[in-house]
Amino acid sequence: MMVTALSPVIGYDKASRIAHRALDENLTLKDAAIKSGVSEKLYDDVVVPEQLAHPGAAQPHAET
Repeated sequence: MMVTALSPVIGYDKASRIAHRALDENLTLKDAAIKSGVSEKLYDDVVVPEQLAHPGAAQPHAET
């Protein structure tokens, strides 16, 4: 589920490759993402488990 948060930001194909890498290499999703070129900051900004229950969590929210 958590890899889907990355899809809108890095694209479905890259997110899918990261998920497969995590499984194939027995890595955490975060470690697989970093080894695949995603910065730790981007990962931490996008993959926030508490926010994944809300639609559009990976999208920056417009200020009102």
